[in-house]
Amino acid sequence: MKPKYSFKTFALDLLFDFIGCTLYAAGINCFIIPQDFASGGVSGIALIITYLTGLPNGTITFILNIPLIIFSFKILGHMFLLKSVKTLAILTLCIDVLTQPLPHYTGDPILAAICAGLCIGAGLGIVYMRGTSTGGSDFITLSVRKLKPHMSVGTITSTIDYIILGASIVFLGNVDAALYGCVAMFVSATVLDKIMYGGNKGKMMLIVTEKGEEVANSIFATTERGVTIADVRGAYSGNPKQLVISAMSKHELPKARKAAHLADEMAFTMITNTDEVFGEGFIDPRED
Repeated sequence: MKPKYSFKTFALDLLFDFIGCTLYAAGINCFIIPQDFASGGVSGIALIITYLTGLPNGTITFILNIPLIIFSFKILGHMFLLKSVKTLAILTLCIDVLTQPLPHYTGDPILAAICAGLCIGAGLGIVYMRGTSTGGSDFITLSVRKLKPHMSVGTITSTIDYIILGASIVFLGNVDAALYGCVAMFVSATVLDKIMYGGNKGKMMLIVTEKGEEVANSIFATTERGVTIADVRGAYSGNPKQLVISAMSKHELPKARKAAHLADEMAFTMITNTDEVFGEGFIDPRED
């Protein structure tokens, strides 16, 4: 049974929306618009219209989202869309009213692009943490992904952004604006990734060995991390082996790697990044 949408949850959603949307709007009003930068997504189209007409950017963004909301309603479900419309309305208020009095930065364009990316990425991360979105290309990406599950989200998003950045060059006649917009988008994506996954990231060791018990005991004695052993077989030799699997923090990795090597110098060790690690000793999967 899904938990009810309580008043406390609604209040927290509002708080996160206002904080995230204020940061996002500050990135737009303080750094993007004063420098005439381009951007991707629906916000990029809204910026082109703002530059050409002088109309309020937040209002244009909201109007452009209306057909996307109608298109996505049946595909994405009413709860996600209703929460996103709420967030989008708050974002419109923040862009057109609340952050307008803030000072506009007209200095070094590269610094402006970096600061814009920091603000927008942090704002989006805070909003996404509450299971909502700022609309725009999110609606398109998620709808296409649901209809075409084999398509990559990154591919869909990048394609939309590149098309709109290309359009900005045509309509604004400014290649630099698009390039600085790319810098802002890169910084934004990096910050967003750090906020969404940085706290839960870890390392995973995959060790193919003939001394599974010894390797597992050595890792556990050194790091006190849980270890899993699976029986496998070498495809070329046909010899039975063990696959030792252990998740840990990046700080524990050097000790675990040394412990595994001491237990079996001939072990074949693979180390990978994990975006999220949930479970005992890591993040409680029941947490929001």
